[in-house]
Amino acid sequence: MPVLENPTVRRRVLGANLRRLRDEQGRLLEDAAQELGCHPAKISRIESGRSGIRQLDLKALLDFYGVKDTKTREGWLALARESRRRRWWRELEDQLPQDFLDLIGLEDEVAGCRSFQPSIIPGLFQTEAYATAVVQGGSAGPPSAAQLTKVRVRLERQKAMTGRRSEPLHVWMVLGEAALRQQIGGRAVLREQLLHLVEMAQLPNVTLQVLPFSAGACKGGMLPFLLYNFPAPTELEVVLLESFTSHAYLEGPEDTAHYNGVFDHVRATALSALESEALMVSLASELAHS
Repeated sequence: MPVLENPTVRRRVLGANLRRLRDEQGRLLEDAAQELGCHPAKISRIESGRSGIRQLDLKALLDFYGVKDTKTREGWLALARESRRRRWWRELEDQLPQDFLDLIGLEDEVAGCRSFQPSIIPGLFQTEAYATAVVQGGSAGPPSAAQLTKVRVRLERQKAMTGRRSEPLHVWMVLGEAALRQQIGGRAVLREQLLHLVEMAQLPNVTLQVLPFSAGACKGGMLPFLLYNFPAPTELEVVLLESFTSHAYLEGPEDTAHYNGVFDHVRATALSALESEALMVSLASELAHS
């Protein structure tokens, strides 16, 4: 099971696609190494994301692999430049677990995210009050400094959809009805959260649907997952499976095909975007008047 590790998310994407290009051309590691005048181990490190690549070397490999289109080449070169850019979360590296840093790095790189979250509002859509209640886990008293840091990062992550990037993150989220009814933080916090979801659903790059209780069993079971896809020139998709203690990242074509199929089934079974919005408004109204 290949694992994407921060801080080389974009570098790994670059390397994985260079390996794909080499395979498509029927070239060996030794062939690429000879072209660059280096040891094959250097090519291996580049393709695995353990090392970056100079623009001059990348241009030479693109020539060697037959990539001639100017726009496509610039996409590759931009990908290499971006792999060296310092990210906004670097100052928090010593305050957050590595799995969480991996997730942040992934979301800052991808073009789109499709997800099924059956029982909780995901971090990309949480209000500050809801996020605080989640990270506190039901504990009493004010949040700790570490918990406040996690809340801050969750709110910062949301800027990927609303303003940090020239091309905002496109998100298609299917929420289980249980996520809309579990009163995390209490009635007032949940009502605010539901209204926030309705507001976020108005964004042109966001689609929100609800899988109602009446839908019954669904393909793949009621297990959460996220599907991330990277922008051109790559064709890489990554599946994220979250647990209480870690995140697993699946890149294999069989895995991504399976979860694409599960997502297609879930979104087809769920309420439409308009029906989902109406349900969220109705539940928020019930919380206000009961």
